[in-house]
Amino acid sequence: MNDSEARRKELLRQTRKLYSDNREIPAVHPRYGRIYHDLYKDAETSGHTAGSTFYIRLAIGIFCFVCFVYMDQSKTKVANVDSRAIINEIEKNVDADTIREVWKAL
Repeated sequence: MNDSEARRKELLRQTRKLYSDNREIPAVHPRYGRIYHDLYKDAETSGHTAGSTFYIRLAIGIFCFVCFVYMDQSKTKVANVDSRAIINEIEKNVDADTIREVWKAL
């Protein structure tokens, strides 16, 4: 094996290691090691990750869009709001001062 082949093999090995699904626990201070081990162990055993709500949010978004299209096509009002009012609220420009006032009121 020549030098070029050895470099290619090493790069391939590094790439596989970088993009593999086998995640190792990161090196942390020993004081926090137990916490990290528990976090990673729980995530691996439960099968849930931080992005697991994506499909729920997607379903809610699709449901809201279907409801809007239904309201628009059938000219239905829900809670005295029709599709034109929703469109007007989406298109409304809000200046920075209004946002600051609302934020301070919270």
